[in-house]
Amino acid sequence: MKLWPADSPDPETAGFIVEFPSGTRKSIAWKSQAPITPTLDAAKEYAAKLLAARSSEPGGMDDVNRTNWASVTAAVQRIISDWNDKTRARLYAHVQAPEPTEKRPWTH
Repeated sequence: MKLWPADSPDPETAGFIVEFPSGTRKSIAWKSQAPITPTLDAAKEYAAKLLAARSSEPGGMDDVNRTNWASVTAAVQRIISDWNDKTRARLYAHVQAPEPTEKRPWTH
């Protein structure tokens, strides 16, 4: 099984493509203005959708049985985390850090 991120010209849209052992490909995409959290829950949800979709197709059970779903979930979580990092960088690129406050001695 192969899994890789799907590119999009829209920075709020992302996803991934899975190629199962049979060669069948499936894709999942999402659109969000903000980072997706928690990433593990999202990854589990997307992996479950893939499993359900492939298991309902002719010949799909062989792919389902030959796929390491824990690895799929981990790889999807990494793709989501990487996208979250890019999204945070884009969202906060124009935010300037506040000026340091003047240090004053503590008085009692």
